[in-house]
Amino acid sequence: MPGSHSGMGFSGAGGRYFSLCALYLFVYYGFGAFSPLITQYYNSISLTGTQIGLISAVAPVVSIVAQPMWGVFCDRFQIRKTILILTLVASGLLGLFFIGVSAFAVVFLLSMILSFFQSAVTPISDSLALGYAKNHGLQFGDIRLWGAVGFAIAAFVTGLLVEQWGPSVLFYSYCLALLVATLFLLRVPDESSQETPRFRVGMLAGMRDLLRIPRYLLFLLASFFVLGAVNANNIWFSLFYQEIGGSVAGVGLAFLLFAGSEAPFMKLAGFFVRKWGLELTLLLAAVFGAARWLWYSSAPSTTLVIALFFIQGISVGFYLATAAQFVRENTPASLQVTALAIFLSVGGGLGTMLCNLAAGWIKDSFSTLGIYLFFGIITVIGIIPLALIAYGPWKQPAPDEKSDAIQ
Repeated sequence: MPGSHSGMGFSGAGGRYFSLCALYLFVYYGFGAFSPLITQYYNSISLTGTQIGLISAVAPVVSIVAQPMWGVFCDRFQIRKTILILTLVASGLLGLFFIGVSAFAVVFLLSMILSFFQSAVTPISDSLALGYAKNHGLQFGDIRLWGAVGFAIAAFVTGLLVEQWGPSVLFYSYCLALLVATLFLLRVPDESSQETPRFRVGMLAGMRDLLRIPRYLLFLLASFFVLGAVNANNIWFSLFYQEIGGSVAGVGLAFLLFAGSEAPFMKLAGFFVRKWGLELTLLLAAVFGAARWLWYSSAPSTTLVIALFFIQGISVGFYLATAAQFVRENTPASLQVTALAIFLSVGGGLGTMLCNLAAGWIKDSFSTLGIYLFFGIITVIGIIPLALIAYGPWKQPAPDEKSDAIQ
């Protein structure tokens, strides 16, 4: 029965659902061990703010090319699970190559190679989860929330370990988590044959078809600004928190609470989507995000930053839980992975690249408080296309777009 997973063995539907949730838990545990504390490693090898910004911008630049490429490859040959296994193993093992490296050029090169494989992980895993959720009558947010749980636990535990044993421990944690995620992925079904027709158009033709959908284009523009700031915050928050008086262990505690708050709000996202719709839920998330960054730029106390941790749940949790669903419902079914990949390469790629490059320059020229003022301003800009989607002439999908999206 769709949506029923209780009372089944690990080998049945319940076991497959458990494996999918565990996949998200460990994939994002790896990300949580890596992203929030990577600046501690950069500081330990004496990189400047500009150099940190350049390295942090590598992943977005690579993903701009790599994510659509991975997406089109998966859609054409229907081998999402195989590609995800290969990229998880490669990403985990590459993380170990950072240990003992201190030269900027080598770190830059390693980051570029790592980003190539990492860029496949999120769009493919989201596509697998979206397909499973659709076929079994589930909410995507109920699966995705386990990623928030994993990220939160990893940031806290790794923060304590880094303070005790140094930055290199984060690379061991990252590698181990992705390898464990791969073991669970082996039990996750790839239901692409049940949910989508085989991709039959060329890469450029498919991308051209997607970029002709107004709601999708506006959403890409919004995500460029909104997700750019969200993703860049994972890199710069550690320095910001220490500037306002916090410790490295405190950074881990902050991310535990921040990312942990995403899980319940991802669970609530389905309720708000049913009550208000995808558009207003996304708009609410962006408004809270802009308010958060502008408030951070005023140098609040660490106590208040921790006490108001749930703001991340509202802003990031709502946005991440509903963004993939918005893409799915507003793009043709035959281009699902490609549409997700382009969305992530714009928000997680171009937007994050802009934010990290600008943040590195702002840190060297002004302070980390200026970084968060910049994040707040560009998130406000991102609210504009979301408002157009919710209230403008594209409030509802055009009939031909809607019929394509639900095939």
